[in-house]
Amino acid sequence: MKLPILTTQDIKKHNPRCFVIYSDNILESTNILDLLSVDNKFLNIVGISYEPIDQPIYLFKDKDSDLFFCIKVAGKYENWNLPENVDSIIHFIDKPDFVIIDALNGEGVFVGETTGTANVGNSQWQREGRKISAAENKIPMIYQTYYSGTDRSMFEQKEIDSGTAQGQVREPTSLQAINHFIYSIRYKTPSLVIYYPNYEYDQVIGFKRDDKGRDFLKHYISVCLLYRVDAKHKTQKKEIEYEIYKRMLEFITEGVINRKTKIQRIDKDFPVEPTLTILKNKGNDFIRFLVDYINNDAPFIEKFDIAKWDYSTFVPWQHRYNKTRFLSLLQKAKIPTLSYLKGATKVGFVLNTPKLISFLDSIYPSNRGKFLNQLNPKIPTLIIPTLMFQKKDGKYIYKVDPGTGEIVAFAELLARDIKNVKSMNIIIYVHVEGPDEFSTTTKLFRAIKRYADCLIINERIYEI
Repeated sequence: MKLPILTTQDIKKHNPRCFVIYSDNILESTNILDLLSVDNKFLNIVGISYEPIDQPIYLFKDKDSDLFFCIKVAGKYENWNLPENVDSIIHFIDKPDFVIIDALNGEGVFVGETTGTANVGNSQWQREGRKISAAENKIPMIYQTYYSGTDRSMFEQKEIDSGTAQGQVREPTSLQAINHFIYSIRYKTPSLVIYYPNYEYDQVIGFKRDDKGRDFLKHYISVCLLYRVDAKHKTQKKEIEYEIYKRMLEFITEGVINRKTKIQRIDKDFPVEPTLTILKNKGNDFIRFLVDYINNDAPFIEKFDIAKWDYSTFVPWQHRYNKTRFLSLLQKAKIPTLSYLKGATKVGFVLNTPKLISFLDSIYPSNRGKFLNQLNPKIPTLIIPTLMFQKKDGKYIYKVDPGTGEIVAFAELLARDIKNVKSMNIIIYVHVEGPDEFSTTTKLFRAIKRYADCLIINERIYEI
């Protein structure tokens, strides 16, 4: 679509309300604004100014009024003296693809994260820190991903680069959408995930997906901009939020084949209470409550607390870390640990924290007596094993993904209640050997610093 070319004087004549979009690069921003410029039921594109050429300005008009507003492409974050809340977002744990702010006051209007791949395998949680940065700053956020993709995490990089590593077709798990539900309630701001179809792979696993996700992304950004200017657009904003949450709910409750039996996806991915019953049996009522609650149109309703865990519905933790010292000794000590699935999972937790503290005192004697200060004995303790280093050609390199996102995802899912009160201690256990001295400026360490009560590296306890 060829758009009219404007001058900055042409734009000023309309006295528009002004916004700015920041991103990793100019292309990230122009892709979003080009999306808003085509088949938009809320906005008409008037034209673009290229003065200067590396900071184009898109001028839009509200279809239902004489309101004009422009969005300036600022481009790379690092090139600007950022508004305070944008700066806090990109320096939180990991920076999102783009942030739109209101130029009038510097406040955030929308945060977006788009990807050309599905969140499967090791990429499941890679962007989780970006979601929390938006939620904490009370800025609506959409994460766009795909319904399906191939998991190539078990292949060598040379096989991936050559195209010989095809991988198994997989889908994101229900936990992705469940986490977004929890973030939305906990931080009282929209945190949404939109799935795009991946026709080739969707067909392989027996699904025929529509492409409505692109319209939802386009129209939700549009109504967030309009709502910033005029609160009368609140109803439209809520309607789109409801439709997106509804599709998230439909994804996690749709039928899938598991061991030759058709069940709902959430039964396979996260069969714990009360989440299971609320989302399966009261899902439509839940998302209606959710939309009203995050828009300050309803109080919190206790019966929709999807993170008030019934520990009796969790199962013994099975994991792949039996050869690591801490977790093998924990297993031998027969201290019960629980997790959310019968198969091997990334994390587990101990309900009896006083017993765990005594155990830690015995296997880390140089730290004896200090664990009581690090761990609250009155609440359970979540254990998150993670990589931090990888040895290659005799040298250590930092391994920040997927560990960063996994720490954020599971700490947010299990260790804080729906009102954002700490409900579990967190032990982060680096289960591989690493150097004695290491950087504390990586995004992985920023996640560790935010969430860990106790950090174990090289079988030593580190101060955080």
